Amino acid sequence: MLEYVAAANAAYSVIRKAIENGRELHDCAKAVADITHAEDALRNKSNQQKNSFWTKISGKSDGDLESFMALEKVKEQQKQLKEAMIYYGRPGLHADYVRFCVEARKSREYAIKEKAKAWNDLKETILLVILWALGIIVLCGLIAGVVYGLKNRGYF
Repeated sequence: MLEYVAAANAAYSVIRKAIENGRELHDCAKAVADITHAEDALRNKSNQQKNSFWTKISGKSDGDLESFMALEKVKEQQKQLKEAMIYYGRPGLHADYVRFCVEARKSREYAIKEKAKAWNDLKETILLVILWALGIIVLCGLIAGVVYGLKNRGYF
């Protein structure tokens, strides 16, 4: 979890310095993607810990406060970044930033869904190949059994 906070901090400082120096948002697009990725990763990690099988069994919530504080820190950075974009940036910069973040999240979610779909297709193909191979083996075994039986009875 700390690596996501560190990534968000680094990305936040890059974006803030770029905006304060009069640069455009697209000049620090990687940092924007990093901060949205870190925020999403923190949220996902927090949800995974909450919904974990072991957390439900043990009744413990060890990482709840840590993840809450990390998310609050990222939210505060987002708020400060919004203010910096409004005061130091060009008109409409924050709206463009929000639009960029939405697009980055959508593309990341789409990539995750496509990866899961590709993995499921691969598993299905492997299962199909295994079933075909087993079918062929069973068919060959049946043919061999029939031939062996016919041979013992003197038909061949």
